[in-house]
Amino acid sequence: MSRTITRARRSLAAGIAGAVALTAATIVASPGSGLTARADAAAAVCATDETSSEFGGAKVSATYGAYFNASTPAAAYLSTYVPQGLGLWENWRGGTSTEDLFLVGMHHEVENSNRSRLYGMTSGGTVRGYANLPVGSHAGGVKVHNGWVYVQHDNSRILRYPVSRIRQAFTDSTKRDLGWGTATNTVTDVSFFDIDGGYLYGGYHNPSARGHMFRYRILSDGNLVQDMAWGPIQIPMKAQGLLVLSNTWIFSTSRFRDHRGNVYVVRRGYGRGEEFTSVRYRCFQSVAMIQELVGWNGRTYLLNESGADTFADGRIHNIRHLHVANTESLRGMVW
Repeated sequence: MSRTITRARRSLAAGIAGAVALTAATIVASPGSGLTARADAAAAVCATDETSSEFGGAKVSATYGAYFNASTPAAAYLSTYVPQGLGLWENWRGGTSTEDLFLVGMHHEVENSNRSRLYGMTSGGTVRGYANLPVGSHAGGVKVHNGWVYVQHDNSRILRYPVSRIRQAFTDSTKRDLGWGTATNTVTDVSFFDIDGGYLYGGYHNPSARGHMFRYRILSDGNLVQDMAWGPIQIPMKAQGLLVLSNTWIFSTSRFRDHRGNVYVVRRGYGRGEEFTSVRYRCFQSVAMIQELVGWNGRTYLLNESGADTFADGRIHNIRHLHVANTESLRGMVW
């Protein structure tokens, strides 16, 4: 797997990335989330110096340029599909095989009338196979856990397939079209998700205010049950992806082809009704159109949708690789 390159300017970037907790006076309700939020809650402090040009296109923050590098090529099927979800499937063939795959979830450019796509690629970007998801699947989240592949269909539905079914689709061209998978309980406002410690954490992409996140317990049979004693908690506006660490959240946020995104590193520990800016956090500007995250072997991998042909007109970046950072370096920004 590609290794993150250590740069001398990283220590400087850690200072640039600094952000302070915000305060405000007005409290308003967040509809449907059970949260309260400040009227100006979207105004988190982010490093936006726009001095790094190493990714081509519009310049981004020095912090992003110092922590992230281009890694695995992720350029498959971009003529018709749009990348959304990113997962990691270890030992995908089973048995004595040791090959691991990145799983990329993509919706069709005409999402509501065409099947979506899930494909697997090696660390070098070689596609090993693909499956066709049901029509209308947004594929905003993709993760593998305990023998199941979980794929977001829409904000209320997560598809669930045995890994054997996805392996069959990848290796038998006559079995590529997937049905609705194994029945899974309805979820609430899950635009993307990560899985950690037997729980699925599902976040809501809110384009105009801070979003929220629920937690679901994963049962022994792979089904999901909402943890009613937890959250929902507040997350950044325009969130697209999440990496769950033991004491830290890492969020990717973005919207529109001509707007840069942001990466947020946030200490865990705040609860229901509290703002994420009440704890130590860092936010720094990124390339445009960043999507889901996945952690693997001490590194954080970040997917991007800007390379899709449907965004060719007016995009400020054209990213066709995963970007990668050292996870401990990111976590250390707030600890």
